[in-house]
Amino acid sequence: MKHFAVIGHPIGHSLSPLMHNTAFKLNNLNCNYEAIDIEPTYLKQAVSDFRNQKWGGFNVTVPHKEAIIPLLDEVVPEARAIGAVNTVVNYNNKLMGYNTDIRGVEQSLQQFRGSIQDHNCIIIGSGGAARSVVYVLVHIFKIKEITFIALLPEQAKTLANSFKDSNVQFQILASTDKTIANRIKECSLIVNATTVGMYPNIHESPISDAQWISKDHIVFDVIYRPITTRLLNESKKNGARTIGGLEMFIQQGAAAFELWTGKKMPCEKIKDVLSKELEV
Repeated sequence: MKHFAVIGHPIGHSLSPLMHNTAFKLNNLNCNYEAIDIEPTYLKQAVSDFRNQKWGGFNVTVPHKEAIIPLLDEVVPEARAIGAVNTVVNYNNKLMGYNTDIRGVEQSLQQFRGSIQDHNCIIIGSGGAARSVVYVLVHIFKIKEITFIALLPEQAKTLANSFKDSNVQFQILASTDKTIANRIKECSLIVNATTVGMYPNIHESPISDAQWISKDHIVFDVIYRPITTRLLNESKKNGARTIGGLEMFIQQGAAAFELWTGKKMPCEKIKDVLSKELEV
């Protein structure tokens, strides 16, 4: 049996074991996937153990996505450019790092490509999730301008600087800036790349006034628990087109699954299973 896992701290909330173990079963693969809580001080030892025990690979989530990079043998250029790894494959004891969040973001936004390309975008947050969103918007969707609404403006500045060689214009607004409402009205896409609104804090929203959002907006929330966040609910009521985080979660998982097994994940069946779990 081949073994796989997701590592993070904390990790108890993850739906990755349900997703991957269901996919293994549907593909008749003798594999197992589990969630393992690893504190940052034990990360180096854990990576060594995965290598020595010949695990097939593992996913990486908060807070290890950046810290794991120097512990790997090689990192693909896209993950290196983002500065974060979320998937590791063990090729005969050579650990290779990937970032499959790129595919997750791209597939989630694909249907709205015509409304996004060469337009302006708001990204709320500037952490790991925002990095993948920026990469896709810059390199795949050719966005015109990205404005960060950031609790940590210096972090947003660092992120913007890592894409300074692109043709995209970057703006940074503190989360308390009084011009946020006007900036939102000027953009086509709003992305919540924070955990604001995630279970159990489902009554929170990263946008203080839902009336800033209209039918002219596309609103993408990377959160998948709950399936429909307060931000998405309020955006729908105002006529906006919305995208939930479950699609991104499944697509990034499908990319990892394919790297590990060479097989396709049955995404529609997986979506049914995860949706039922999230409705409970």
